[in-house]
Amino acid sequence: MIRKSHTLLALIMLLFVSSLSFAETITINIKDFKFQPDNKTINLGDSIKWVNQDSSPHTSTSDNNLWDSATLSLGASFTRIFDKAGKFTYHCHIHPGMIGTVVVRTAEQTQIKIGKDIITANPKQLPIKLNLAGKNADQVYLGSYIVNAQGGCVDCHSCPSYAAGHDPYKGEIKQFNSLSYLAGGKAFGPFISANLTPDTSGKPAGVTLAEFKDLMRTGNDPDVPGNTLQVMPWPVYGMMSDRDLEAIYAFLSSIPKATPSLPSACP
Repeated sequence: MIRKSHTLLALIMLLFVSSLSFAETITINIKDFKFQPDNKTINLGDSIKWVNQDSSPHTSTSDNNLWDSATLSLGASFTRIFDKAGKFTYHCHIHPGMIGTVVVRTAEQTQIKIGKDIITANPKQLPIKLNLAGKNADQVYLGSYIVNAQGGCVDCHSCPSYAAGHDPYKGEIKQFNSLSYLAGGKAFGPFISANLTPDTSGKPAGVTLAEFKDLMRTGNDPDVPGNTLQVMPWPVYGMMSDRDLEAIYAFLSSIPKATPSLPSACP
């Protein structure tokens, strides 16, 4: 079962893949005496760049004195990084009727968005349909973030990991192999990676949430009492919080059931 799973590669990926998304710089144009757009939601760590495209001078001035661009002439710009979550309102000091708002997501909100975008944003990185019936969608998408952006689970549980023509190691646009996504089947010495997709009762890998938490924390094999899981780096994954493990379980419960590819398809 899950004992037949992850390799040292997954452990390395967990240790070195950043938990933060790549920071972006979002442009807000100052034009026609308006901030365009005047309401923008960004991720924690992103920056806003205000660019004055009016012949008249303007400023970007925080309502609570967190920042002030000073006067921006035509073509001038001002950039600020947002490293705290919250809602930030601002105005033009010269023209107080010009107002704007920046909403900065919390770290968890950013993770949830990334987890959702992996499945829903175009181009799709993981073109599968989730079963969200009776589930907390945010918890499922948080699980998607942990599984796909942190855990590196596809490296051992999808065979092959990427769809044909979408292998990032070959310089191609990344797309996970949806046909056998997390269906296992890769050989690691005497072990074969487990199928993590839901069984007929909807339990991922056929285990309950309690069994999943126990095997992740202790390495106990639910199929073979007294046996310790080998290969899979449960000593590392087991340090995750209940919140993280429950999110992973929720995500694995929502993915489509799949069957492993033929061994010849596994590199």
